[in-house]
Amino acid sequence: MRRLAIIGVPLLALASFVFLRLYAQNIMHLLPGCSFLKNTGMYCPGCGATRAVFSILHGRFIMAVRYNAGLCALGIICLLCYFEYALNKKILPRSPVFWIVFGIILAYYYVIRNFIALF
Repeated sequence: MRRLAIIGVPLLALASFVFLRLYAQNIMHLLPGCSFLKNTGMYCPGCGATRAVFSILHGRFIMAVRYNAGLCALGIICLLCYFEYALNKKILPRSPVFWIVFGIILAYYYVIRNFIALF
């Protein structure tokens, strides 16, 4: 089972990347806009996630971070979790203090980006 996960996850990620790289332009216009943004004029934590994924697919990583840094951080954490599992080594910090500070910084980012124009 472990071998299947170690081999299957990258293959699934590669297949998803190829599919999205080929068809994301056709799919993006079908996705609904953010109702929170439309109703309040403020960005929700998910605002910019679609544009960030589209930017990552096209190799524009800095632009992806500008669109939604939380999504990029989550992607990096997921990647590190996969490497922890595959290599059977601890990579991510285990300290609750680290994760609490990380969460606070992320929450501040989501609030501050409503007052500072990043787009």
